[in-house]
Amino acid sequence: MNVSTIKDSRSLRTRETLVRTAELLFADQGFEAVSVNTITRQANQNNRNAVQYHFGNKTGLLQAIFDKHSPGVAAKRAELIDELQNTAQPIARSLATAIVAPLLDKLEDPDGGEAYIHISAELIASNTLGYSRQDAHPLQIPRETKLAKLAANQLTHLPPEIGQQRILMMNVLAFHGISDHARVRKNRQLDPMMRDTDFMASNLIDSITAMLEAQPSPDTLQILKQRQAI
Repeated sequence: MNVSTIKDSRSLRTRETLVRTAELLFADQGFEAVSVNTITRQANQNNRNAVQYHFGNKTGLLQAIFDKHSPGVAAKRAELIDELQNTAQPIARSLATAIVAPLLDKLEDPDGGEAYIHISAELIASNTLGYSRQDAHPLQIPRETKLAKLAANQLTHLPPEIGQQRILMMNVLAFHGISDHARVRKNRQLDPMMRDTDFMASNLIDSITAMLEAQPSPDTLQILKQRQAI
């Protein structure tokens, strides 16, 4: 093994160590609460500038976390959509299943999967993940063309403004529902049904299906009309 190969291997190990350390810290304490110095120290890096050298800044490190997990989630969703569209299951429930199932799989991923869910749940609340306008956000998440097209087709019964917000709300519900459950299921003092992952998952899919199918209330339509008139 030549010197260049050794350096490349060492650099890759350092990057992976920083990513794994940041995943756990961001998931436990929140993205904003964790400093670059804390990440470097917890990763046992002697070089204080390790994060800057490998990722540019903390946002670059966060991007690396999503680059590690998001493509796999997107690919599984696309596969599920192809599979479920060939079944008798209603389209709305197929879409809801495609949103939820790959995120549930992440709970069983020992390489930072649960941390990814917790981080996503925190960031999606402020739309930092950019599901509504990806080009306006610092993080780049893979575009899920099949999922977006299927969702758009399912929401044609809604005014565009309501449909767009429903898409954001579905993602918020999916990430937060699974993130909360990941913590709840570890609490042995709670009712077993509250800790049952299959039960939670089915109920979550039911809830997202309802969001896809529900007609807007007269109150919502009235508010929309009033805001459009301003």
